[in-house]
Amino acid sequence: MPKSWRPFQIQQMPDGQVLFHNNRYHVFVRKLRNPQEGGPDIVHLSIRDNERTARHDWRDFQRIKNEILGPESELIELYPRESHVVDMSNQFHLWGFITEEPVFTKMGLCWEQGRAIWNGNPATKPDVPNTEKAVQRPIRDSNGSFKEL
Repeated sequence: MPKSWRPFQIQQMPDGQVLFHNNRYHVFVRKLRNPQEGGPDIVHLSIRDNERTARHDWRDFQRIKNEILGPESELIELYPRESHVVDMSNQFHLWGFITEEPVFTKMGLCWEQGRAIWNGNPATKPDVPNTEKAVQRPIRDSNGSFKEL
């Protein structure tokens, strides 16, 4: 069972990045100017767990995004062309824009039907296209207890 989740401590780094760290993760946040004139600036989250493992938990990353940038922000994880791969330290990278607009949803890169969460109970499975054979692990709260939705 994962460790309980402690609040992030925030530290300003000398290079302008902001470090958010807790008992489970280190997250470096940097903001970049958009090279396209008039476009929203870019935000980059570099995430690693404290044990520096290759563990990649979507729910944890969603929570990190929500706590640092807000629940309605949109970020993507990019799998680059092979000639641009940087893979040196079991860190994961989320990218997005500093805006209230759902940029990726408007581009057709995200689900548009709204929130659909399932805790693994077949009787309560939401009707989402192409998920008929989906299997879900139980959702736990920050204390490790099962969470009913």
